[in-house]
Amino acid sequence: MRRSEWLVRVNVVAILLDLCGYVISRDVLPQSEIYLPDYTVYHNYSTIKYQLKNLISNNPQFIKADWTYRSKQDRPQILLHVSNFTNTFPKLKLLFSYGEHAREFFPVETMFALLHTLLHGVMSSTDSHEHLSSRMVLSNFDLYIIVMANPDGRHYLEKSQNYCWRGTSTGVDLNRNFDWQFGNLGSSSNHEDEEYRGQNAFSEPESEIFQHVTSQHKFDAFFSFHSGIRQIYLPYADTRSKQLQLHHDNFHNLLELAKQMSHATKYYFRYGEGYTLNDYTADGTIFDYMAGVRKIPYSYAVELWGEGDHEGARCFDLFNPRSEDLKAAVTDILPLYWTIFQYFHHIHQSSSRHGGHSVYMPTPYPMLSSDVLRFGHVLLVGVVALTCYFAVHNYLPSCLRCFPRRRIISLRNLSSTFTSFSSMKTT
Repeated sequence: MRRSEWLVRVNVVAILLDLCGYVISRDVLPQSEIYLPDYTVYHNYSTIKYQLKNLISNNPQFIKADWTYRSKQDRPQILLHVSNFTNTFPKLKLLFSYGEHAREFFPVETMFALLHTLLHGVMSSTDSHEHLSSRMVLSNFDLYIIVMANPDGRHYLEKSQNYCWRGTSTGVDLNRNFDWQFGNLGSSSNHEDEEYRGQNAFSEPESEIFQHVTSQHKFDAFFSFHSGIRQIYLPYADTRSKQLQLHHDNFHNLLELAKQMSHATKYYFRYGEGYTLNDYTADGTIFDYMAGVRKIPYSYAVELWGEGDHEGARCFDLFNPRSEDLKAAVTDILPLYWTIFQYFHHIHQSSSRHGGHSVYMPTPYPMLSSDVLRFGHVLLVGVVALTCYFAVHNYLPSCLRCFPRRRIISLRNLSSTFTSFSSMKTT
């Protein structure tokens, strides 16, 4: 079967499955939870805003906020800019995103821990490790943070106490609403499904912040933080990429950072391309959009906590630790953030020493360019032509006359060699 015919059949099956979504969909109805959040420990949406306002007012030299990006119900998503603003030289730009899925509280808690650690460290003794680490980050990075990408969904969850709720106020999964392979099998057209993609790509106003910020700044890396299982996803996660076994141009460097992050804490994180780690695909994701459309060289979706779906799991416990365990769980995850900063700081220094200006230094692939293949084919034609000429004129170079008369080159073997040579795939 030709690849084109196979792809057509796969897409037909995808459409039929999507039409039957009401049968196979995963709903987001509330469940009887094993435990619930203690809001004196966890932040709710109100305390998120309140505490951020305090941090900003107390540290104006290191943190600024843009409250203009709004949800469908006019709630601020809160874009932070964290840096040492007294240093005006160019810095590495990283974009962190939190709160895309309403039920995932834990990533936002790690964000607060990161901010507190950075701000406390820079105020510490100048010769302390904490101060040096914070100064390295604040002086070398422009860190942009989307604090709550989906504030309406979070508000609905808190009001309804449905801790299974994932989407926006209308149930749209923001992480299926982006213009990267939108509408394929790895999402749903059923508005009751937790992976409901919306009417069209970028149908939700919550997506505007991602589009606008990445059009205003050239980011070196993007991280979308989630919870539910300890895994690190590289682009791509979509159905078409899985069918074609596509790889990101910066795959080897993406893999190297993922490997370092996976060993940064006392827990091991599985890592790899999204379509290889999961037994399902995800179309229209934010991190694939950042990699494939915005061309950000490093783009990840990072699941910071959890053991994955298992027997007896409900919703809140699947994505978040118990309140009494939250502080320890957050502390455990902080080394992963420092690994990210150290990685980019190191390669930026290496690039600067060699006169470069970008952290994007792709590792050469074991691949054959079209120019190499074209040269190989030309060489093959030339060898065949010379062989025919020698055969017709009964002439051999003097260096070959000592050998028995036989075909100098096996055309069959030569053809198979170049066929193999031409069919090598990019890893």
